[in-house]
Amino acid sequence: MVFIRRASTTDVPRIKQILSRVNLSTDIEDYVDYFMVMEMDGSLVATAGLEVYKDVAVLRSVAVLPEYQRQNLGNGLVRAVINFADRRDIRKLFLFTQTAGEFFKKIGFRPISRENIDERCKSSKQFKGMCPKESSVMELDVKEFFNNIHCKP
Repeated sequence: MVFIRRASTTDVPRIKQILSRVNLSTDIEDYVDYFMVMEMDGSLVATAGLEVYKDVAVLRSVAVLPEYQRQNLGNGLVRAVINFADRRDIRKLFLFTQTAGEFFKKIGFRPISRENIDERCKSSKQFKGMCPKESSVMELDVKEFFNNIHCKP
C-alpha cells in the first residue's frame, strides 16, 4: 500500500538516505516542515519538499529510490506536493533540474530562463549555487494546474 504524508523530524535520517542514493543535496533540516514522504508497505521510498518564500516556493529534493522508479510514484508525490502548496496559498512553484525536465513538463511545469525566476526565490540555496548554472529552471502556476488537463492523471 502506498501512503503519502507530511514528513516529520524523525524522518530526516531516512530522507537524507534517499537523497544520497540519487545524488541530491541532503541539506534539508531548515525545510522539513514543507517536505512530504511516500511510504510503501511501511518503508519510506520517496520524498519531495518546498523552500517557501511567502506565496512562491522552490520545489526541491524530488527523489524516488532507484528500485521504485518508473512506477509513476514520483508523479503522484509531486502532485501531492502541488496540492500541499495550494492549501498554503502558494501561487507559483519553481524548480531546477539537470535530468528530469521531461518528467516535470508532463506534470505541467514549463521551462523559463533563470533570470525570470521570482526575485524571492533567488535567495534559495538552489539558485545561489546548489544547482549548477546550466540546470534547467521550470515554473508552475498552481491555480492554473488545477484548472487544466495537467491536473488529471
